[in-house]
Amino acid sequence: MSRPPLFALPRREDVALTAAMAAGFTLFFLLVYGGASWVTGFYPGGVRVDLPFERHIPFVPAWSAVYVSMDVLLLLCLFVLRTWKDLLPLVLALAVETVVGAVCFLVLPVEVAWPARQVHDGSAFMFLVADTMNLERNYLPSLHVAFACTGALAYGERGGWLARVGFSLWALAIAASTLLIHEHHLVDVLAGALLAWGTWRLVAPFARRADVQEALRVEALCAREMYRFSRRHLRYLPPALVLYRYALTGWRTTRVARTGFCFLQLVDDVLDGDRAVEGEPLEWVDGLLARLESGRSDPGDVALTLGRWFLAELRNDEARAEVLQLVRTMRRDRERVRGRQELSEAALRAHHRETFTLSVSLMLHAARAEARALEAPALLDAFGWCSAMRDLREDLRKGLFNVPAEVARAVRAEGGDPWHYPSLVDSVAGQAWLRAEHRRARALLDTAREELKALEGRSGVALLGLFQRSIEGFWAKRLPRRLPFLRVPEGVSPSPSGAP
Repeated sequence: MSRPPLFALPRREDVALTAAMAAGFTLFFLLVYGGASWVTGFYPGGVRVDLPFERHIPFVPAWSAVYVSMDVLLLLCLFVLRTWKDLLPLVLALAVETVVGAVCFLVLPVEVAWPARQVHDGSAFMFLVADTMNLERNYLPSLHVAFACTGALAYGERGGWLARVGFSLWALAIAASTLLIHEHHLVDVLAGALLAWGTWRLVAPFARRADVQEALRVEALCAREMYRFSRRHLRYLPPALVLYRYALTGWRTTRVARTGFCFLQLVDDVLDGDRAVEGEPLEWVDGLLARLESGRSDPGDVALTLGRWFLAELRNDEARAEVLQLVRTMRRDRERVRGRQELSEAALRAHHRETFTLSVSLMLHAARAEARALEAPALLDAFGWCSAMRDLREDLRKGLFNVPAEVARAVRAEGGDPWHYPSLVDSVAGQAWLRAEHRRARALLDTAREELKALEGRSGVALLGLFQRSIEGFWAKRLPRRLPFLRVPEGVSPSPSGAP
């Protein structure tokens, strides 16, 4: 089989992803490398690593052009490593080298022994660029040399012997330039080359493993989906940040929570009409469920990919069954929209209780918690209340009627339209219902607090307490701001301060 060309334009569908990877690494490098330079600026001095013979190395500012060419070498990755899978080993290797280098800069600061440099000829501008790129005090190892050698190793594997020789000579010239413009000492250069060789040997095989690439692809999908959710509504940003906060102490074990959150929210967005799909959302969900249950895979189907990973990460048949049941329960809301259904108060509460029993149960499964959803039934009902009240205006606009049919009849008897939010909240019957719901939520939250106290000492209770406090805040502050007639009379405490 013939070898693909060394240089070529990437496919249009690959450009955005490879460019995003390159831009992401650039930002990461600037933060870590620049941060190390800033911190070491407070150090009183550093160790000397210069060798006696180095004082004879001439200062040749014209070699600044070679020094700066390292950026050109790395930018070639977009035309040599033209897919994200090909680019991944290089990006990960450079990221690891950046972290290792930053640690070395902080632990072993180096003081250069070169004399002061002054450039006044035609090389002055290029030398200024090179000297600015290097920042200050980031010397051992030379990341400039490490990056150049890593690029040469990565590109050399894509071509024949001529490519390997050419890129090796380029990296060697860049290494020489660091000495000839007096940016680094020989020890820095050798350490940078050794760092590149060792990192590439370890990172490249790891990054080429199919399971690693698939895991990273799923993480990228989760990050993209969380961004989309948060851009649509800021209320999705706090849970996303919480998920990544817990990921810092156990990235792999918390992946089930990230994939679950993104999968279920994506399905909910489709059913709510917030995410466009081809055809009727109900048919889309039915097809998704059929593919999940059959075990089919399709790398291009984001929902299917996230769903398959979520189910696999749960490792519990009961929890997997709850996922599919929850999707079917969520599906009913779309049926209600299509039929403009009005449910009774009892039916609405039962539907919300089932939805949040499954949701909270899955959340606790994902967190590997000891507490179980059914041990806090009042909190489950409070979840349902909060969801209905928080999205009441938006749900009515979409055609999802979370108002009891009994209330709807009373509003119509007054001459109002219960499907029209201003008409609903301005009516006597509507306000009476909202006040009653506000009082009911207070009772639910008080009971939920006692339920959580009884569960103290079991894992998962802190997570439930976090949501309980969030609902408390919505009850006491955000909803009364939206509906002023719900404001608690002065002198009445909205909630005891001892929430768990």
